[in-house]
Amino acid sequence: MTIVVREVTAPSEAELAQYTKILAEAFGYQFFGTALGGDKSLQEPTLLAQIKAALANGEGEVHVAELPDVGVVGVAVWFGPGQKFLASEAQHKAGWDQVMERLPAEYREWWDTFLVDYDALVEKSLGSGVKVASYHLQLLGTAPDHQRKGVAKALTRYGDAKAHAARVSSVLETVGPTNVSIYKALKYEVAGSGPIKVPPPAAEGSFEMSVIIKHTEVEEFQA
Repeated sequence: MTIVVREVTAPSEAELAQYTKILAEAFGYQFFGTALGGDKSLQEPTLLAQIKAALANGEGEVHVAELPDVGVVGVAVWFGPGQKFLASEAQHKAGWDQVMERLPAEYREWWDTFLVDYDALVEKSLGSGVKVASYHLQLLGTAPDHQRKGVAKALTRYGDAKAHAARVSSVLETVGPTNVSIYKALKYEVAGSGPIKVPPPAAEGSFEMSVIIKHTEVEEFQA
């Protein structure tokens, strides 16, 4: 089975909808579900906003994995060196702000706090400026019918090769021991972790977020 990975720079609306659905299904329509107030109608807009943020002014990259006679079965969203998710007005206006406007105030406030705390955790785990200097994996998902067939491996290998060519590391963040195990199997390692306050309506509590790295910057790295 040959998996072909390619970068897309100007997808049609139909293709964007397809990529969004693949990601939503990969996450079981539960991507940051509690932080979106449990509103499943916000799942696809939230994921689409991240895809479109990457496409805004070419500030990020969207990679897709295809199978012969099937089509696209996996999607990865990256931000390369010097770029960062939501670092520009164009990215905010590509869909993220519109999603936030649909949330009650307490959830918008949680997101504002989360993004600050999340950045602080990443900087502490990787070192100052390492994330922005790296290839950062924002989203990765495989259609449920094609999981455990090497699609995620092919997508990360493609991104890692680009990171190696630029002599920078590959980094990402994830939550939960299962996801950490998946990335460890893909030869990434945990650089650090820390607690993040849970979303409303809980008044107390936290969840553990892990910061992950692969040293694709080293000369001897092989994708």
